[in-house]
Amino acid sequence: MSRLPELLRELGKHADVYEAYIKDPHAVMDRYDCTDEEKKAMLAKDIEAVKRLSGMDNLVSNHSIKAHEK
Repeated sequence: MSRLPELLRELGKHADVYEAYIKDPHAVMDRYDCTDEEKKAMLAKDIEAVKRLSGMDNLVSNHSIKAHEK
């Protein structure tokens, strides 16, 4: 089962997850069991598809998820 909502929350909360995603997004999405469709939406930064696939209808993005302090 995909953990896309968890991944989205972790990207915003944890710098290490964000940095790992920037370095190798496929590996990080694999760790969160993302489907091929979810991976495609994430890589394309297709916010509408990500919202639909994650069930997070209130998701807002400027296409750069970075809510943590370094």
